Amino acid sequence: MAKALPLYAVSPQEALRFNAPLMLHTRLEELYQFAPYISDPAKVDELHNMRIAAKRLRYTLEIFAPCFTGKEFDKVSAQAKSIQEQIGEIHDRDVRGPLLQAFLDSHAGSRPEIRAGLERLIQSQQSERAKLYRQFIAYWNKLQKQGFKRQFLQMLVPLEEGSDPEKILKPEEILLEESVPTP
Repeated sequence: MAKALPLYAVSPQEALRFNAPLMLHTRLEELYQFAPYISDPAKVDELHNMRIAAKRLRYTLEIFAPCFTGKEFDKVSAQAKSIQEQIGEIHDRDVRGPLLQAFLDSHAGSRPEIRAGLERLIQSQQSERAKLYRQFIAYWNKLQKQGFKRQFLQMLVPLEEGSDPEKILKPEEILLEESVPTP
């Protein structure tokens, strides 16, 4: 499992509204460090690490919810939750399939009656995984087209007291993600 990115700029003496943007921005970047891997369905470990990053982002959003108001926060929170849950469903199949295969390999000789059922179950898990993966890629691409990262970062700007949003968040400073090709 990937380690969380460190939170260097957090100051325990500062108000939540000062620390929240720093921590949330770090957790968002942590999520996006795995984005290049999602175009390859074989990158199971990287996708799992992205799920963990999405989980950290989601729970950090929940912790700092009192610092935010408005539909923007609710929207990005729901989207982060959906990312985590969708990748979690994929990961369940990534784990379950090999476990079923190992059980089949170790018991099919002594219990031939279980072979057909387990083989169908394994194939079903693989098919479900492929379907869930395609749905996640479509969802991810939709979020990128809608500017998920930009909206998330812009949501953080008003928390900085006396700040000028144009000086804090310039469009050219935001790294926009490319959509992932649908397999």
